[in-house]
Amino acid sequence: MSFSFLHSVGSNVELFSQILEGSDKAPVQHVVRNDLLQAVTAKGQIDGPLGEDIAKAITDTVEDVDMVLLTCSSLSPVADQLKGEGVAVERTDGLLASAVFADALASGAGARLVVLVAAPTTVEPTRSLFERYRKDMGAEGVGLDVVLLPGVWDVFLAGDLEGYKAALAKAIDAFLTQSEDVSHVALGQASMGPALALSKHPKAAEVWTVAGATRDFLVASDKA
Repeated sequence: MSFSFLHSVGSNVELFSQILEGSDKAPVQHVVRNDLLQAVTAKGQIDGPLGEDIAKAITDTVEDVDMVLLTCSSLSPVADQLKGEGVAVERTDGLLASAVFADALASGAGARLVVLVAAPTTVEPTRSLFERYRKDMGAEGVGLDVVLLPGVWDVFLAGDLEGYKAALAKAIDAFLTQSEDVSHVALGQASMGPALALSKHPKAAEVWTVAGATRDFLVASDKA
């Protein structure tokens, strides 16, 4: 299966390249459209013209491949619409939702999932996505919450990626310390994953990430 990534932040190019190291998987291209994320952030929503711009970015990217993997949650409502129309686009946070709910179902009764996000514009798209997967996978018995980690996204928007990772690690550690009753924790945005390397909490290794779920999906794709 040939595929390309569509990112809204340049740092995701390195992230998704690294997670595929050691496998035989490589994208045809990484397309970065930071202007689209900037527009969503400025407007606080996806209006008609912006939706058309996002749709064109997706359809242009998919022209020469079997599938486009969209790594930006904030742009994801347009991907959902296009996928419903038959466009070969997959949300990488959707791959995460599928994987973590499958594991939660296998773990038995009492499972509870909390999805952590950093960007305010991703809260509702992420909630909608995970609620849909929970219903479609028959996982209504799995508790679900989406939690916005305060203050960290402003650091990212300021361009301080190292500060962003440090602030995220601190916020993730604080959440894990206060949430011992949560069986599954996931980071809803791809850009959040690298912060786990700075985490000091022993449960950090058990946190689910978009990049990890994407690697598992791609590696398994030729075995299906």
